[in-house]
Amino acid sequence: MNPRRHQNDTKTFAELTFEEQVKAMNMNALQFRKQLKAHLRRADEEGRSRREVLNARLDLLRNILDTYADEVREPAISIQFANDAEPRP
Repeated sequence: MNPRRHQNDTKTFAELTFEEQVKAMNMNALQFRKQLKAHLRRADEEGRSRREVLNARLDLLRNILDTYADEVREPAISIQFANDAEPRP
């Protein structure tokens, strides 16, 4: 199979192998980075707040990732600090 994807290729994302999905997601992430850079440049040109633009994009990504937050592995060691600021297991 040719490793390059073509426009007329009809495979859906779900039909891709795990490795192909990883590659596609990495390409999407790189494209998002380019888009964000252009978006921030346009925000500067139009006098918009970079902070607001970035916070809006962060909110979008948090929303996507929060869907899976309960699946994130808990840390192996959990340390809590009491009022006396001494760590306790």
